[in-house]
Amino acid sequence: MSMDYIAWAEWYDIFYSAADPGDISFYHGLCKASGGPVLEIGVGTGRITLPLAQQGMEIVGIDLNEPMLKVAQQRALEVAPLSGSLKLIQADMRNFDLKRQFPVVIIPARTLLLATTEDDQFHTLCCAAQHLEPGGTMAFNLFYPDPEMLADDPDEEFLLEVVEKPNGGRYVLTAKNHFDTITQINNGVQIAEELDAHGELVRRQELDVTVRYLHPEQVLALCGRAGLKIIEMWGDFEGAELTDESDEIVVVARHRDG
Repeated sequence: MSMDYIAWAEWYDIFYSAADPGDISFYHGLCKASGGPVLEIGVGTGRITLPLAQQGMEIVGIDLNEPMLKVAQQRALEVAPLSGSLKLIQADMRNFDLKRQFPVVIIPARTLLLATTEDDQFHTLCCAAQHLEPGGTMAFNLFYPDPEMLADDPDEEFLLEVVEKPNGGRYVLTAKNHFDTITQINNGVQIAEELDAHGELVRRQELDVTVRYLHPEQVLALCGRAGLKIIEMWGDFEGAELTDESDEIVVVARHRDG
């Protein structure tokens, strides 16, 4: 199942507008502590690092999908001039070489899971490690694949969030999961319905999502193979213990010999 990134570029920020802002605080804290420059792998619409560029940091963001990069570029133009800089590069996270290294490399928004084979996830981490300075910090996050989630009925639609529109009306965001526990692939769908101020349906968009989930022990193994040592592995962005009740797997890593 392929993902329609032209459609996703339009709806991505709407889905994230109601999300817990904890990921932004977490990644911003790491980036500011490093002093920059920052490499974001899977920069998307610039949700994480554009505010940092506004605040004076040097940001390099890569993404494979041109529609997402166009949105990021347009958003950067809307807030220009930036106090810092935002360089956007179309590149495949599994195989790229910017010929430079960074004190901090981030892969937010569960982007690593968009690499849908073990080899692709491994090569993504290798590329990330290649661009990390000695002593630098890498961070990424994934969802925690708890057994209840993996047993989701693929025909059952569940509510993600309701987002109120500033001028009246709302977006109703729902999803369906279809997990294959052998391949660890979720061929899911996220559904956006836009309603007007009277509750009438204006439009409906179904957005395919294909990801390969990872268990914590697999994250440890992949990082080790890629030459990375995990410094922290948390169950949320505030540093909670990782348990079977966690929603996230949040990873902070460095070079294994660093």
